[in-house]
Amino acid sequence: MLNFLHDRVFQLNGTILGFDQCNAFVISVVEENDHFAYMRSVDQEGVEFLVVSPFSFYPEYWVELEEKDNQLLGIQSPEDVCVLSIVTINDPFGASTLNLLAPIILNVKNEQGKQTVLSPKRKYSTVEPLLKAESVGSGE
Repeated sequence: MLNFLHDRVFQLNGTILGFDQCNAFVISVVEENDHFAYMRSVDQEGVEFLVVSPFSFYPEYWVELEEKDNQLLGIQSPEDVCVLSIVTINDPFGASTLNLLAPIILNVKNEQGKQTVLSPKRKYSTVEPLLKAESVGSGE
């Protein structure tokens, strides 16, 4: 699923909220489950995030980028874009959450990216359940 990102370094230029000293991140796909990847800071040892494509868990999710973001990232077409969400791991794992309010937008062509905060009218939060009740019951 995220294999096309493996071992690539993306320049996020301090846009991860609370981690403005972290500019570059390398992505490492989790071997056991390629829906998940680690995004590790190249600049600051020990800073890493578990990320997923939000569409794997919320197919109805959508992101509309502002023109300034398209220009900043050099996005020319939808095919240039990969959207990731940061996962907060909880115990048990089924209680883990996704940050759908502030996705990470990557331009896969030029390896530029940024975290953006969506409009509050979108009704997403920073703690959406990773596994919705119906997914847990169906074994997905």
